[in-house]
Amino acid sequence: MRIKKKYRLLCAVLALLTVLVAVGLFWYRADWRFRFYNSIRFYPAPVMTPMAWEKGGISLEELSARGVDSNDLLMLINPDYALPKDFVPLLEEYNGAKMHPQMVEAYAALRDALEERTGQRIYVSSDYRTPEEQSAILAGSQPGIAATVGHSEHEAGLALDVYVKGYGGMSILKTAAGREMARICADYGFIIRYPEGKTEITGTAYEPWHLRYVGNPHATIIMDAGLTLEEYLELYEIGVWYDLGEAYAGRFSPNAIPMPGGTWSGGSLSSDNTGYLFITLKKA
Repeated sequence: MRIKKKYRLLCAVLALLTVLVAVGLFWYRADWRFRFYNSIRFYPAPVMTPMAWEKGGISLEELSARGVDSNDLLMLINPDYALPKDFVPLLEEYNGAKMHPQMVEAYAALRDALEERTGQRIYVSSDYRTPEEQSAILAGSQPGIAATVGHSEHEAGLALDVYVKGYGGMSILKTAAGREMARICADYGFIIRYPEGKTEITGTAYEPWHLRYVGNPHATIIMDAGLTLEEYLELYEIGVWYDLGEAYAGRFSPNAIPMPGGTWSGGSLSSDNTGYLFITLKKA
């Protein structure tokens, strides 16, 4: 009987020690806590109100005349959708990194905000890549890690891989800046393009270091609702305008764009790379 009691006591002590070690590790590893909290976080559905629109349509020429600029920000680039063969990226160089011109100011502002909040600075490890550079990366990586040529957001100049000194890849989550980046990047028009648990949708495993620029209000909606870019585009019924609160937006056939209702002034137009145009109008 004494042996059994000693055995039970030993088991209880070992179980308690195991729990204490597990709790201690969980508390010590901020990156583990971050991923756990994200996995149980509740994401509300985005507020997108279908709108009535005026009779008749509006042409691309009319949109351009009314201040709607063309860009590539809402292009879907993944294993199923490659960049058009004649695609020419818009690029601007900033501190040695090449990126879409609309990303430059946004990235600098995000970097400075993270440094102010955490005392840590992010740096760019990978920016725009030529098809030749993407091919070289593909040849040197394990199968399924790098995107095939023509299917990388880096080739569009719309993505940045970032790091904190001494912490690249997944280890960026060990830094306060890496975790804070996921929380506030949408304020600057960026999304974590490949979120955790969405590999079947994006075709890419979790990459907390990979920023994709889509601009706002889209980045805020995507991140607040826990969506991927694929899921976000699918929310839009083709041919319907939506009120997003601070803007009007919709996906349309290039030859069938209904006249938007409401008062607006300027905006942006992007191919979504699936055969439709994504139009965002600024409320006046």
